[in-house]
Amino acid sequence: MRFLFPDDPARRRLRDRWLFGLALVLALVIVLRAARKSDGVLVRNQEWGARFLEHHDPYDDTIRGGRLHGPYPPSYAIVCAPLSLVPTGAARVAWASAQIAAIAALFVLVRRWLERGWPRAAPHASVLFAFGLLLASRYVLRDTSGGGGNTLYATALLWGVELAWSGRVLAPAVLVALPLALKPNLAPLALVLVLRGRWRAFAALLVVLALCLGLPGLWYGPEAWKELWLRWFADVSAYAAVDDLSSVARVPAGFPVDDSGMNQSLRAAFSRAATTLGGGPDDALLAWGKWLARAGAVAALCAAAWASLRARSSRSEILALLAFLPASLLASPITWKAHHAVLVGLFALLAASAFEDGRRRALTWFLAAYWLCCGLLSEEVVGRTAKAWLQSVSIVTWFTIVLLVVAIREARSVDRAAATATPG
Repeated sequence: MRFLFPDDPARRRLRDRWLFGLALVLALVIVLRAARKSDGVLVRNQEWGARFLEHHDPYDDTIRGGRLHGPYPPSYAIVCAPLSLVPTGAARVAWASAQIAAIAALFVLVRRWLERGWPRAAPHASVLFAFGLLLASRYVLRDTSGGGGNTLYATALLWGVELAWSGRVLAPAVLVALPLALKPNLAPLALVLVLRGRWRAFAALLVVLALCLGLPGLWYGPEAWKELWLRWFADVSAYAAVDDLSSVARVPAGFPVDDSGMNQSLRAAFSRAATTLGGGPDDALLAWGKWLARAGAVAALCAAAWASLRARSSRSEILALLAFLPASLLASPITWKAHHAVLVGLFALLAASAFEDGRRRALTWFLAAYWLCCGLLSEEVVGRTAKAWLQSVSIVTWFTIVLLVVAIREARSVDRAAATATPG
């Protein structure tokens, strides 16, 4: 591994030039692949935005029938409406380019964190970030294939928190509020501003978020906008009350039916487990599964919050922030595998922790096992049947739980080690 982690600065510069060239090639491939896509999320986003601009119900899919994008709030119009005004080919290239830019911005942020919390690993930021991308490669490729926004939204959120930590107010408010208005599944990350005492940034966030949620209504019409929000809240509440997520009759229109095991949220995992244990849908077991999932989601978020509240060093503060990512993925009722693309930064910093202490074999083996079970065992490698079975047993969900535990343990161990080393 010495060629990846050389001590000689000249060799590190050569290595980084090679990695930069490889990154450019991969970026070009991702953009070209997205440009050749024939359908996907981006097209549906454009159609959603066009209906909004025409003052029609944007959730009413007049092309395919039924309702579309039920989990997304009406403020999703902020991104869909502009996209609908751009030709699809140009929109695909622009969106994929923005995703590449987000990954580059995430690298800059990870390098900044390494310099602050992992100084011995910082000279190898490029390799460690490449490891993070490798571990999450399956998710990143999914996210960038058809117009997903997970890398964009997560990078904006993380940069927003980072700027708030440095004392900024308005920029963090915008960078955190906008992703939450578009896709609120990572909303728990905003709690870090409160837990770390960034009250002015949090107050500004609430103001900007209120503007993001309300301003599209000036175009759509205040009363119609209010009706959209009321319908969305009613549908979300109805979805939250469903016991059997695989039941077409029970899941509200516009929300995904978990008939293939692709939903890797904690709730979907417990729903599938209850169905398996009952030999089919059993209302009593499904109800227990729903409540156990809710308890697990609360526990995951409380554990991440506790780690953030107790953090005493830059390293533990950063790890506690990133622990909110797996916690949010578990707590969200809908978590596709592409949503796990947000874990790139956490993987990179865990790899840095393993690098700084060569004896951290358990952490190294965990990261290797994660890549094997959640990344490498894709349909292209194991086939469709095996992939479907891995989805049905919620392999990604269980590894996400372990990832959360590992992240929190790393955050706490740093401060405990520092306390032990302090005289007196």
